[in-house]
Amino acid sequence: MMERFDLRGVKVALVYPPYGAIKNEPGIKAVKENYGVFPSLSLLYVAGCLEQHGVEVKLIDVNAESLTLEETCAQLQEFGPDFVGYTITTYLFYQTLSWVKAIKEKVDVPVIVGGVHMGMYPKESMTHTCLDYGVTGEAEMTLPHLIDAVTRNKTFDGIPGLVYRNKLDGEIIYTGHAPTLANISDAAQPSRHLQDNSLYYSFISKYKNFSVLMTSRGCPYRCIFCEQGGLKFRPRTPTDVVDEIETGLKEFGIREYDFFDSAFTIQKQRVIDISKEISRRKLDVVWAARTRVDCVSKEMLSAMADAGCVRIYYGLESGNREILRTLLKAADLEQAKRTVAETKEVGIDVFGYFMLGNPGETPSTVRQTIRYAIEIDCDYAQFSKVTPMPGTALYDMYVKEYGEDYWKKYILDESYDSYIPRPGCDLSENEVQALTQLAYVRFYYRPMFAARSLSRIKSAHELRRTLSTAWQMIAQKPEGQYQEMDLS
Repeated sequence: MMERFDLRGVKVALVYPPYGAIKNEPGIKAVKENYGVFPSLSLLYVAGCLEQHGVEVKLIDVNAESLTLEETCAQLQEFGPDFVGYTITTYLFYQTLSWVKAIKEKVDVPVIVGGVHMGMYPKESMTHTCLDYGVTGEAEMTLPHLIDAVTRNKTFDGIPGLVYRNKLDGEIIYTGHAPTLANISDAAQPSRHLQDNSLYYSFISKYKNFSVLMTSRGCPYRCIFCEQGGLKFRPRTPTDVVDEIETGLKEFGIREYDFFDSAFTIQKQRVIDISKEISRRKLDVVWAARTRVDCVSKEMLSAMADAGCVRIYYGLESGNREILRTLLKAADLEQAKRTVAETKEVGIDVFGYFMLGNPGETPSTVRQTIRYAIEIDCDYAQFSKVTPMPGTALYDMYVKEYGEDYWKKYILDESYDSYIPRPGCDLSENEVQALTQLAYVRFYYRPMFAARSLSRIKSAHELRRTLSTAWQMIAQKPEGQYQEMDLS
């Protein structure tokens, strides 16, 4: 069980800054700008954790609320926080840091940052003096200890997962990895009461009150592009999951969820139990989940469909067998076809995730992937540019091939900002960008697909959003030499 602290009287503001397309962005600009507006689940969990210990929390989602810097600072000054917290990611590091610096000039209180990134580059991140404390693991295991120590003038002895600067000599001290939360059903529910849930949507969500949810942490699989690979799988109980869904529906009117688990269906019986509990309680919600094509069964798919699952995001990645083996994807192309067909048979839409620029990728293998996405009849597809991210086996391949820790240099020095090469791939950035845009055009600009998509549109807002994205996709010209590539 987690240790409990009495932190009543402490105020913490959590800020989710805006974000935009940058170099080494996995998505192309037109897609990123129209994909939707999602809440920060990590900050919602942090808020829930703090409230468990009596902290008064204010959450400001700058992006969703379309706030200016001045408006954000005004809200913070009115709230009067003792700390301001942020979640930070590696490739968006300087976008977040610019807001941290600007806000600290107006609201000069200690800044706490967390996120997976901080566990990878803790000391490098803290060279930026606008950051005061870093939490490098799960917030539940470190953050309450930190706030208790700071507010009561205690030492940081015995607090794992913390990085900070020594006040005497400025030395950056990292206390090492914190233990993970053994039973994640002990974690507080995300504090959705702190935000306007009607602001959130995805480009294919059905209802306006939309949110995200996680039913587990970790993943036992070892896909080379994912930092979650190999981490212990820790599931929540079915009752705990459905309690959260029911609370969201009855207290905040949330009728649609996107489950953000890396692979929701790892334990098939747990998924069936969650689905049956949703059905038993007659909860009028729809939801989507992410998983692998080798982790499903017909019985499970039927139970999910009966419980309101309308979409499954499958990590299909490539239409080339050799590339799939390199990525350590166990399923073959035929198994994926069968799974997609079975999913559609029970009435669940299929969203295929594909990556371009993998080790061994060529224009020919990209053609295979695009044809495969169309052949298996995905309802939707996302084509991402491969980006070697820290903490992945793919990044280890990059370090070995190029002899440098790119992201470490980047975090230490913003001017070290260039397109990161893709290990084992001879395609240039321009070529990958052009091929990715071409994949979207070939997949989405088919007469049959356009007709099916238009038939699903339920509102004028959704129609405007769809047409805007479509126009941007055409207007944004690829820079590479493959704009007119023949995919026949």
